[in-house]
Amino acid sequence: MNTFLYVTGWVLGALVLLSVMVWVYINVRARRLDGRIGAFRSWSRPDTQSGWASGIGLFGVETLSWYRLIGFGGKPVYTVARRGLEVSAPIQHSADGSMVELRLKSGDHRYELAVAPQTYNAIVSWVESGPPIGRA
Repeated sequence: MNTFLYVTGWVLGALVLLSVMVWVYINVRARRLDGRIGAFRSWSRPDTQSGWASGIGLFGVETLSWYRLIGFGGKPVYTVARRGLEVSAPIQHSADGSMVELRLKSGDHRYELAVAPQTYNAIVSWVESGPPIGRA
């Protein structure tokens, strides 16, 4: 009986330690992403029937990347190029106006984002400030 309690205690202790390590990793990853220059909080979904996932968008020089907030990977869920990116008009997503929904279209790919109105303005400005298409 003592051996059983001893082993059970070690297993429970290991599970608690593992849970704490996972929690710390997820929080450090999220803070690092959120602390980068050009980062903004958002929600994304692949289509209108899917649920929203919270995440962090990141403006690059020529790309916009979106990372899932809670995740283990270091790679973005998707990355879209600024060149040829189309941004829809904002769709009111909340009653108080604190959230707007927008659709991004890049080639054959479509993405949906929900962001603060100021972030929508930043996305539109970022797309429009890119170099002209078709000029040398």
